[in-house]
Amino acid sequence: MEPRRGVVAPELERWCRDAGDGDRRTALVRLRGGADVERAAGRLVALGMEVTSRGPGSVTGTVSPPVLRRIGQETWVLAVEGPRTLRSLQHG
Repeated sequence: MEPRRGVVAPELERWCRDAGDGDRRTALVRLRGGADVERAAGRLVALGMEVTSRGPGSVTGTVSPPVLRRIGQETWVLAVEGPRTLRSLQHG
């Protein structure tokens, strides 16, 4: 089953298609408004995510392609994204 369209970031969808079932990478799951972070984290663990941190409205962890597909089907998931690279504000 494919993840819901628009929920999983395009780069993660590409990775999911190309990676083996045992490959793993970091993903940030953004929750729909009103979703309980602790409850969502528990559900993500049950789906197979290795949760590494929780924050306001989001859960970060490690996923495999099959786990990413399962997460993408959850109705309380707003978005699933890869980690962002921090950029320096200094120029030069």
